[in-house]
Amino acid sequence: MGIDLKQKARARLGREKRTVSVNAGASVRFALAFPNTYALGMASLGFQLVYQMLNELPKSCCERIFLPDPLDLKEHERTGTELFTLESQSPLVIFDVVAFSIPFELDYANVLRILRLSNIPIRSIDRDERHPIVIAGGTCATFNPEPLADFIDAFVIGEAEPVLPSLVEVLDESLGASKESVLGALSQVPSVYVPRFYRPVYDSEGRLLSVEVQPPAQPKVKRAIEHDLSFVSASSAIKTPEAEFGEIELVETARGCGWKCRFCLAGHITRPPRLRELPRLKNAERIGLVGANVFDHPQVADLCRSIVDAGNEFTISSVRLETVTRELAELMSKGGQKTLTIAPEAGTQRLRNVINKPTTDDELFAAISAARDAGIARVKLYYMIGLPTETDEDSDAIADLSLRLVREFSSIEFQVSVSSFVPKPWTPFQWHPMEREDVLKRRYASLQKRLSGIRNLKFSGESPRLALVQGLLARGDRTVGRVVANAAEQSSYGPAIRSVDLNFYLYRPRERDELFPWDHIDVGIHKGYLWREYRKGLDEAKTSRCNIGRCRECGACG
Repeated sequence: MGIDLKQKARARLGREKRTVSVNAGASVRFALAFPNTYALGMASLGFQLVYQMLNELPKSCCERIFLPDPLDLKEHERTGTELFTLESQSPLVIFDVVAFSIPFELDYANVLRILRLSNIPIRSIDRDERHPIVIAGGTCATFNPEPLADFIDAFVIGEAEPVLPSLVEVLDESLGASKESVLGALSQVPSVYVPRFYRPVYDSEGRLLSVEVQPPAQPKVKRAIEHDLSFVSASSAIKTPEAEFGEIELVETARGCGWKCRFCLAGHITRPPRLRELPRLKNAERIGLVGANVFDHPQVADLCRSIVDAGNEFTISSVRLETVTRELAELMSKGGQKTLTIAPEAGTQRLRNVINKPTTDDELFAAISAARDAGIARVKLYYMIGLPTETDEDSDAIADLSLRLVREFSSIEFQVSVSSFVPKPWTPFQWHPMEREDVLKRRYASLQKRLSGIRNLKFSGESPRLALVQGLLARGDRTVGRVVANAAEQSSYGPAIRSVDLNFYLYRPRERDELFPWDHIDVGIHKGYLWREYRKGLDEAKTSRCNIGRCRECGACG
């Protein structure tokens, strides 16, 4: 017996608690797509905020669509049923715009799968006035849209709040004209990138020589930044028990991060750091506080205390271990937090200095001691292998440090998670080669061997091969689009990645003046600043935190 897909969607919709409604009579209709499952999409505050904004603008309305859950996906494929939106169970082809919110590179293939399952041509050049305009935004759209440039009509670069009102107005005025006219109009909206007006030129070895900009496009597309967060929504509009973290109200405490970790993409493309005026939260039983480092906010402790005093709970995804005081650990425990999640990143002080996250072992032990004394019984530790200048001794130190912690804190259950470092665009390490797969596999296997079977310690990690895929998609140019298309067709990146020269894309160092595929995007960070930070990292030199309003070094503050 088949699955009644529309009945499942209506039942899912019925389980939601929502504070936003859809004005189906609005002139511009959006289908907002998350390129993964409903559970993950509804745990994304960014996705929820865009949905809320589009439904609050008078000329637009928005419904949601997700990659179906595995069993439902098989039913769609078996029966040939087109994907449909959650709210009205309508096919995507009737909407004016399909807008993707893309937070992770590995979901690129899912973007194409959603288009294909909706009977929409995956390539922009094959779509015309009969098809919706396909737009993408989110972290991945901002730092390097090029691997998806052949498939997406327009990208929103940066934050949505300053862009969406103008975007909707332009669409309202231009829809019904030729697709070329609509895209030309969109290219005039600040912070909107329309790839068809930018032509990359390569040399015989595949290196990018230049990007030819055709009118009416802008020479560079500047990242949108919402400087005043007091006028924009701070919390999720929909709660559902099916979300990844359950029925929880997500609340943004801040945007941006001023700690300047050299490996961190988000810490660079969201500058400058901006704090929110935190709301009073009395009605929500569970609150999820969202931010690069929640405890940087001077009002957070008072907010957490008020939540606890009201008999409610709060969660924090992860914290910087330097900020974990005994007071905050006790608040976390009283607020229902059962796991302290922190990221030392490296096992040696030398390597932490390289990445500009110079936390000490003493600070790590102090944070865990505070958590233990507060009654928190689990600690999750995130590490990376393959960091710039890493040696086997640095990698072995992850196991040494983890075993020391197990011996010191016998009442704590530790979870050690290891991933492979990917040098991301717009970070100081964008010039650095990625570590080779055989080295990553060897170091990972060594850690797995030493940390498996240890009492009170659980070891887990990400496949080095998957990290290579992520690196290729993060650093790739438009030619990498064929890898995405093949992966969408085969439901796997494995065969697709074998057709690419990883030496060219991942394993070679870049020269200082090399033109990157993402250089025609302006995220507000000076390239010269990033180079200086790269050289400081190789010299193991530290850089102090952002001094908002007084420092002009990186360019983010003007």
